[in-house]
Amino acid sequence: MRVARWGATEIIFNDYFILLLGLYFLLGVLPQALLLFTAVALHEGCHAIVAYRLGWRVSSVELFPFGGVARLQRPTGRQPWSEALIALAGPAASLGMALILVFVCQALKPAPSWLLFFARVNLILGLFNLWPGLPLDGGRLYRAWRSQQCGWAQATLEGVYGGWLLAITLGLTSCLGYYLRMVDLQGLVLALFIYYAAQGEREAVPYMFWQDFWQRRNRNKFLMTGKARWLVAEHNLPSTRLVRHFAAHAYNLVAVIDTEGRLAGILTETEIMGAIMAGRTGLTLKEILANKL
Repeated sequence: MRVARWGATEIIFNDYFILLLGLYFLLGVLPQALLLFTAVALHEGCHAIVAYRLGWRVSSVELFPFGGVARLQRPTGRQPWSEALIALAGPAASLGMALILVFVCQALKPAPSWLLFFARVNLILGLFNLWPGLPLDGGRLYRAWRSQQCGWAQATLEGVYGGWLLAITLGLTSCLGYYLRMVDLQGLVLALFIYYAAQGEREAVPYMFWQDFWQRRNRNKFLMTGKARWLVAEHNLPSTRLVRHFAAHAYNLVAVIDTEGRLAGILTETEIMGAIMAGRTGLTLKEILANKL
């Protein structure tokens, strides 16, 4: 549900937002839910403001009672340092707010319970988002750092694994806590959200690899009339495993051999990358050859 627009940025409440607020009202925790929502809005708003100041396009900010997503579009080219600053803005805002609230609570003595709850929410939100797994802010910080060593695609994949690890751990502990009647199932909902958001990041990995590959090639001033580089690969090898061995300084040709070592065919890098970009990431070299024929 679109509720507002700030410049070119749409402010969206998730479709289940009102339903969940109604549920929280019936459970008697609506004030806590609204405070959590306020903390999330502050967190995501700081992401959007820093991104806008750095020249990124902020298409929308979608808010849930338990989290939020700022959808950003990068300027042309990879900018790890700017993604790191944008990712850091959210946890910094949450932790900064928590610190301010701690001083306010100390000054009031005794502090109202809602203010103590709001301070704890901001503290947990800031620390939780520093986990080095996508789609959390810590995962984006990790990707910005790691991309300098292994490229954006591989760094994204590693960040996805970190997000999946967190989601599985959170889901299992939530189910165990519910079985022991210690917590409700909100942790499981959050775990599912993290898992599927990480899956969305994973689906973009082939496109990121393509962009990284051509950026490295452009830096090497490669010409199509330049060097060719031969690779030999078994025909059952998945194409996504092969492309990791492509070199940007030469045009890659792949001699595909069968299990008996006989030549099954020749594939060019364009044919292999074309299959990946078409979304057929699970194809083996044998299947790409068959489609070619």
